[in-house]
Parts: sequence; C-alpha cells; structure tokens
Amino acid sequence: MAEGKNNGLYFIVGAVVVVVALLFFFMAGGDGDVATDAEAPVAEGAAPVEGMPADTAPAQPESATQDN
Repeated sequence: MAEGKNNGLYFIVGAVVVVVALLFFFMAGGDGDVATDAEAPVAEGAAPVEGMPADTAPAQPESATQDN
C-alpha cells in the first residue's frame, strides 16, 4: 500500500504540467500579425446585396401600432 502515498503528489504535478502547457499555448499562440481588415471573397455569380435606404422604416404589424 506504499504506492497510495504518492497519489496526491502525482495529482499536483499533473496539474502544474497542465497549467504550464496552457500558458505556453496562449503565450506562443501567434505573433500578432493577423490581417483583420481583409474582406471576405465573393462567390462567382453572386448577386450584390443592397440594404434598405436609411429613410425607410421597417413595417410594423397593426397590433403593435394600436393603442389599447
């Protein structure tokens, strides 16, 4: 039963290894040279999408506009 005395030590060492691995993963994840201003490519033959004009309000159902 001498093997059971080190279980706590193995658990602590395992937790430390996991923490160190996570720190390394986050610290070495990238060098920060990520292009965030690039536009997504448009599929060939895709129709352009146009938004509603700014002066047009969305339609509301009549039940939302009636006073009770």
